[in-house]
Amino acid sequence: MNHILRFTHLVVKREQKEIIHGISGNFQSSAITVIMGPNGSGKSTFAHVLMGDPAFDATGKIFLDKQDMGVVFTEERSKKGLFLSFQTPVAIAGISVIDLLRSAYAERQVQMNGKKKVIYNPVFRKQTNTKGIDWTVFIKTIRKESEFLSIKPELLERSIHEGFSGGERKKIELLQAIVLKPKFAIFDEIDTGLDVDALNIVGKGLQRLVHEKSGVILITHNTRLMKYCKPDCVMVMNKGVIVACGGISIAKDIEEHGYAQYK
Repeated sequence: MNHILRFTHLVVKREQKEIIHGISGNFQSSAITVIMGPNGSGKSTFAHVLMGDPAFDATGKIFLDKQDMGVVFTEERSKKGLFLSFQTPVAIAGISVIDLLRSAYAERQVQMNGKKKVIYNPVFRKQTNTKGIDWTVFIKTIRKESEFLSIKPELLERSIHEGFSGGERKKIELLQAIVLKPKFAIFDEIDTGLDVDALNIVGKGLQRLVHEKSGVILITHNTRLMKYCKPDCVMVMNKGVIVACGGISIAKDIEEHGYAQYK
């Protein structure tokens, strides 16, 4: 099934300061959309507003397919198929990566298939009341996708992002998206700090999401990652407005000449 994430006349303020000025557009599933723009152009703010961050005062409309997201809180937006990877993922002590993935996977199965709610035992693989949820599939998926993303197995047993390198944090964020298969996955500068090998792996992971019919929204400053996953659309934001929208030629033009002509 194809999905559309649509926004119309979106105005965003924070502490009375207007950051985004009445933008409209849409994102398609099974496609990669890149959002580029100089620092302070409103890209990260836009991502947070799509997820319903209460720190921002937003007017206008956001629709996931035919459902108005304006009345849906962040947690519910996630359950309905939106995913946001933060620019700087935070460490969370005491909760392992595998526990996070297991909880999120169970909640996603409940939402997608009406499975019975799960009650967890803190010991891995000893869940109770898991009727209708195939944990064998989950375990196989985690092993397969972790290997695909070159994630060391021991990282899955450690607290979320605690002591992880920048590249390891970005891979773990991507792993979450691949396991959850959201309708739309938003990545805020997932390419920052990655070496060439990691960029290649992340690019393949993003392509896998598209193959699974997710819509991928990439916020970035440069074209490095686009060498490994070709975008279907490039949007340019500047001073809170979408000033251009087109193909990859826009990104190449920005790389060569900067944002001077996109004002």
